[in-house]
Amino acid sequence: MAIERSPKGPRTTARIVRWSVLAVVLVGITVIGYLHQALAIGKPQGVDALCPFGGLETLASLFVNGTIIRKIAMSSVVLLAAVLGTAVVFRRSFCGQICPLGALQEGFGGLGRKLMRGKRLTIPAPVDRVARFLKYGVLLGFLSITWATSTLVIRAYDPWVAYMHLTSAEVAEYAFGFGVLAASLVGSMLYDRFFCKYACPMGAFLGLISRFSLFKVRRNAETCIDCKLCDHACPVNIEVSSAEVINSAECIDCNECVTACPVKDTLEVSTKGGKRLSPLAVTGAVVAIFTFVVLLGSATGGFSITMPSLAQEAGVPTGENSSDGGVVVDTALIRGSTTWKEITEATGIPAETITDIFGIPAVDQTLALKDASTIYGVSPGEARAWVELWQTDRAAAEAYVPGTLLGEDHEE
Repeated sequence: MAIERSPKGPRTTARIVRWSVLAVVLVGITVIGYLHQALAIGKPQGVDALCPFGGLETLASLFVNGTIIRKIAMSSVVLLAAVLGTAVVFRRSFCGQICPLGALQEGFGGLGRKLMRGKRLTIPAPVDRVARFLKYGVLLGFLSITWATSTLVIRAYDPWVAYMHLTSAEVAEYAFGFGVLAASLVGSMLYDRFFCKYACPMGAFLGLISRFSLFKVRRNAETCIDCKLCDHACPVNIEVSSAEVINSAECIDCNECVTACPVKDTLEVSTKGGKRLSPLAVTGAVVAIFTFVVLLGSATGGFSITMPSLAQEAGVPTGENSSDGGVVVDTALIRGSTTWKEITEATGIPAETITDIFGIPAVDQTLALKDASTIYGVSPGEARAWVELWQTDRAAAEAYVPGTLLGEDHEE
């Protein structure tokens, strides 16, 4: 039987397009993370609202109480829906085609191969098989605690949260997460997609779903020349050359194995019924599904790239506030990223009052509370407690002496 070579051009194009999508997402989300830390008003959403795992973390609260966990916006639920939509059709395609942390790891993996002149290390098979179950423990552990306590317990350990706070004033608060991030990137230089393989809870969740996905990589044994280029290309160390269908939960649908195969129609992405798609078409379809769900969420009000102001979040009608008998603001909504200007706009507290009591001039009332606190010594917790006092006892609030109220500080 004659072996027909697969044209190299389309395979190369597919790889370039996949990497371009990953790069655009990584750069875009990095810029969003910076702007979230740098801007005071009109800032993009924070990492908790732009991570699909946040949607998974808040599901129990959403179903049981009808509310989402504080710090998580509905946008994370929309992103979870987008990820699930792609997973049902294309397995862990979010991991291989979109995930910015995955892109970082693959980038460091490529750097590692250059430094090691193309060599690639692997963890001994017995150790590797056991270690890959760790991510399922991470998934179960953090979801159980989060659903029981309605708090984001994973936050301090999450490498992506740490990455998105590189420019934050609270960078030291994410020391453990930075340690996990550093270990993941250094590990990826040696072993490829280190965090994805052994610790990613989102990858574990999608791995459970991927067994039922419509499209999978299939190998034609009759035309396979056993060159093992597919095995070498796989970033998660699946032995593609020895399987007829890649059912492994580890497959991230990057299709690097397919684009590496030099023989036509030997490796293909297809359904059980024979419907085939090229790697390039898969990337296009994944992006299209993801984009459609996000746009649908935006149209229905469930997804927003920017954070709502305190007044919007508190449901204060335009022109009304607590100073003229309007809506009283729930002070639990005041976070470290809230500005004094947002507080004055939502509550009706005069900016001059903030200056008189706390010594914060109007020009600095556009700073986030957590940033202003380093200059004027008024913590977000104290600000929250004082606003509560203003809304219940105006005279006491006007006579307030800074430093006499304590309150719990909220992150972000």
